[in-house]
Amino acid sequence: MSLTRKLTCISCPVGCTLTLTLDGKELTNISGNQCPRGLNYAKDEFYNPKRMLTSTIRIEDGVIQQLPVRTQEPIPKEKIPLAMKILKDLTTRAPVNLGEIIDADFADTKVALIATRSVKKKS
Repeated sequence: MSLTRKLTCISCPVGCTLTLTLDGKELTNISGNQCPRGLNYAKDEFYNPKRMLTSTIRIEDGVIQQLPVRTQEPIPKEKIPLAMKILKDLTTRAPVNLGEIIDADFADTKVALIATRSVKKKS
């Protein structure tokens, strides 16, 4: 029995509505894309969904107490709960520069966690 699932492609500004046809756990057809990126997005979203993660961590000796961070690339969606637990206990020390790598292999994803703001050390 075939089922369908709709997605909005976020690969480009067009935002195509994609229709995925599924047979059990198998993706049998993708339609609605206006460019090849839509096909890749649909396959990735079905077989291996990933998300960018943005959050904050504690920073010691900084002029502010929280450092905004994000993953450098999307990470597997299934790793998000583990990543959030790690972030809860993660602390760094000022000074920190914008783009600085906080953790090179964040949550065992081989994706770096980076600072999204520079923070100076308290005087």
